[in-house]
Amino acid sequence: MQPSERDNKSKDAVIDIHGRIEALDQNLRSLEHRLRAVEKRLSIKTPGTRLVGGQDIEDQGEDDVHIEIEKLRTSVKESQKSVDEIRTEGRKLNEIEQKLAGLEKTLDEKDNRIKKLENQNKITIGKIKVPIELSGLVAAIVLITTGYLISSGSWEIIRSSYYAIAIGILFGAVVLVKFIMTNRQ
Repeated sequence: MQPSERDNKSKDAVIDIHGRIEALDQNLRSLEHRLRAVEKRLSIKTPGTRLVGGQDIEDQGEDDVHIEIEKLRTSVKESQKSVDEIRTEGRKLNEIEQKLAGLEKTLDEKDNRIKKLENQNKITIGKIKVPIELSGLVAAIVLITTGYLISSGSWEIIRSSYYAIAIGILFGAVVLVKFIMTNRQ
């Protein structure tokens, strides 16, 4: 996943959360207005109540008000649950963003390390980077030296065990130098 794709998904999630928060805020404002209306109804007393079916009209209004208050309370509880869910999602989103930042940092470190390893066996001649293999270079030098010794007629040097031991030590040193260069950083 590219960093721009992660950023877009993260922005979309943040926009979604903000939209939910705005909707809940609007819902709460609506509930507040309804509660104020109920309070106004309760504070207004009508003079001269009459009896309808053995119950005062004022008592029926109070029952309606209590029902309305219960509805409002359930709405507030539902809104509170939604707010809690959004907060939980926000925390999860923050944790995911932190994990992504850590992964991105690790990925950058690995990328830098790979670039260093790729450029390690290259020398720069002007603006051109030329790959160089140390063991190949040493082998070429050994072959040129051997060819020179053969052409000059120095077969005793080539046949001697010291020549073979010297070549073995030289190749061992090359391997050791490459190992040190690879692991120095």
